[in-house]
Amino acid sequence: METKKIRFFKQDNKWYADIPNHTLDENEMVMGADILLDYLCKRDGNEVVLTVSEKRPFWYGVDFEFHMKEHDDEGATYYVDGREIIKFIEHLDGNVFKDEPTVWLCNVMHDVFGEHPKHIYIYKIEN
Repeated sequence: METKKIRFFKQDNKWYADIPNHTLDENEMVMGADILLDYLCKRDGNEVVLTVSEKRPFWYGVDFEFHMKEHDDEGATYYVDGREIIKFIEHLDGNVFKDEPTVWLCNVMHDVFGEHPKHIYIYKIEN
């Protein structure tokens, strides 16, 4: 199973993926992804490295799973699930996600995975 490491960093109170050959604006994390990154950094960090894969491990659960909900020309919306989802929702105090927790990932993910995968699994979180 192939895993990939993606570094995310916070600059001027905005989150960005560190994906080469893209502008800072193209790498900006918005629409839920920024909120999840704040949670993963415990709200006081400014960098996190995620080890991700599009294949689910059969030997253990993962903290966060993304399941594609919608895809269009600009990106994809993913429903967020996994072992840590209850803690994440409790952390948000119900104010952000009314129906279900989702994140939107732009087409920069095509440089990471070759396309928007149907599923993304976070294996490791390094602060």
